[in-house]
Amino acid sequence: MKSIYKNEKAKKAIMSLYDEKLSSLNIDYVALDIETQFGNTRVIKTGNSKGKPIILFHGINAGAPLTLEAVKELRDDYQLFAVDTIGQATQSAETVLNIKDDSYALWADEVVEKLNIENANYIGISYGAYILQKLITHKPKTVDKCIFIVPSGLVNGNFWESLTKLSFPLIRFMITKKDHHLKAFTKAFVPENDEFMFKMQKLLLLGVKIDYRRPILLTKKDVLHFKKPIFIMVASDDIFFPGKGAEKRSREIFSNLKEVYFLKNTKHMPSKETYPEIQMKIKEWLN
Repeated sequence: MKSIYKNEKAKKAIMSLYDEKLSSLNIDYVALDIETQFGNTRVIKTGNSKGKPIILFHGINAGAPLTLEAVKELRDDYQLFAVDTIGQATQSAETVLNIKDDSYALWADEVVEKLNIENANYIGISYGAYILQKLITHKPKTVDKCIFIVPSGLVNGNFWESLTKLSFPLIRFMITKKDHHLKAFTKAFVPENDEFMFKMQKLLLLGVKIDYRRPILLTKKDVLHFKKPIFIMVASDDIFFPGKGAEKRSREIFSNLKEVYFLKNTKHMPSKETYPEIQMKIKEWLN
């Protein structure tokens, strides 16, 4: 199997950053390794062992620690299972799955089944929302409440804005390797004061064979059979999946949509200052 990393040095640097973020959370956790037909999957388990389980799917190449950082206060009431997506720069296997078939649904379902979880609340963030969408089309019975945060799979960003604010700065950085071009790129979707994310993006872009395939957009037909409550959180300034467009399309697709909540003055990746607001809203939905 071909590696998703450009070299072993890059892989070690990214895994070191993963461990650094996980350690910085200062939480008690158990790292589980779940063997699936697609390869090993790492799951970080933390929180209240008597609480209802929450399954978390992270954004592309973000990994479980970053996801947990944004919602870690939910640990008091819930048991959290943050799943490292397979085929991405995480501690799961490097198997790259087909986005056009049910591979992601089969993988996610197998992970949850081997965790012995029959029913849970689910949170899908960015690319993780696409994985959760695949799961509710394939095996909806395991999902109780479904929460999408800055979700992929509903709309895509404006072509020209993406070209000028993302593609051009990215091309300049890949040619020059200069930090100011990288900052021009990350400025479009990352809080400017987030040094960890800047460092992470640099390692990913220089060390990983990035998968730029966009998730296929969900249709109303795909989810007609799913009747459980759906909640969506969008960002006002999301260049990847614009909030207003995501709200409009979600109301067209989901008959069981309960609320669309806007994070104001927020890019695709919310700032740490936004985490309490995110956690408060999730708790409200889950209760």
